[in-house]
Amino acid sequence: MLRVGIVGLGGISRSHGDAIETLSNVEIVAAADLLEAPRQAFCDRYEVPRAYPNHTELLKDEEVEAVAVTLGHQLHHRLTVDALNAGKHVLVEKPMALSLEQCDDMIEAARRNNVKLMIGLTQHFLGPNMKAKEILDSGELGPLITAVCYSVKNWGYARRRPQYRSRFHGGGYWMTNGVHMVDRLTWLVGSQAARVKARIGTKSHYQAGDDYGVAFVDYKNGVPGIAIAIGYRDGAPNYQSEIICTNGGVRFSGSGDRHVAIGRGNEWTRVPFEDPPAGMTEEWRAFARCIEEDLEPPTSGEWGRHIMEILFAAERSSISGQQVTLAGGTEHNVQTTGQVVSPDHGWV
Repeated sequence: MLRVGIVGLGGISRSHGDAIETLSNVEIVAAADLLEAPRQAFCDRYEVPRAYPNHTELLKDEEVEAVAVTLGHQLHHRLTVDALNAGKHVLVEKPMALSLEQCDDMIEAARRNNVKLMIGLTQHFLGPNMKAKEILDSGELGPLITAVCYSVKNWGYARRRPQYRSRFHGGGYWMTNGVHMVDRLTWLVGSQAARVKARIGTKSHYQAGDDYGVAFVDYKNGVPGIAIAIGYRDGAPNYQSEIICTNGGVRFSGSGDRHVAIGRGNEWTRVPFEDPPAGMTEEWRAFARCIEEDLEPPTSGEWGRHIMEILFAAERSSISGQQVTLAGGTEHNVQTTGQVVSPDHGWV
């Protein structure tokens, strides 16, 4: 049984709680939040035995083996490093951190303390997405030619807390939702990125962060991809991805009109897929398995860092107007830990 502490009890914490309730080998034993009301509500809802006013107190709880960090983007680095240094495994929400230096600090803390670090990139664990990846991995559609991923929806400015509207604090649509598109695209293409050309800005809202981003990503396996993330004022949502291969294509959406369709013989045919009991069930199942079997997580710290590298490069490209070559350039990043990887590992 993996005993978990949840740090930060806002809306996303309930998605984690709902998922953990569906698993027999994971339980929440502690929760922490600065405010008493969300502490009480969360503990009542999920029957959590202990509540703490801050993460420092929770990390002293010897029964807690793993921590979920579900607070604002600007707090991911500090709270994750504190938890790793306390000997706890960590599942931290996306985006991983506000700089590559912070990402490196988190990765090193996990390695130094011999604990697992997993980034909460949910796109790998949704029913339609997993089915689409299964189809691509089977090879039945042949090699990939290109892929496009969309996250287009109303930004919901009025309900956004200030830190999510400010790029200084890691907010804006590109970091909040574009991270999912870059992650999904990279996972589907199955390669590391080499170069990025992007345009990111603010069109629809008065805020200190962007509300749209479009990035062309050139991958090292020769596949070009496009990530589109737009949070407009009023419109209809589009969460679809389309992957074009030599022998057909796949369209799917993990949100909204949730579906998977294969394009062959001049027509699109929807195919069935299995849904997890809750949105984050498979994410938590994978995290628990990696701890139990000492595997590298599918969305490991190194994977999360690469996604952030693409996001940051896209921002630099937009500001400079130039294509940006990532630090790895024409070289491949390589595993340095010697860890065994799970069959559903993120790099493949």
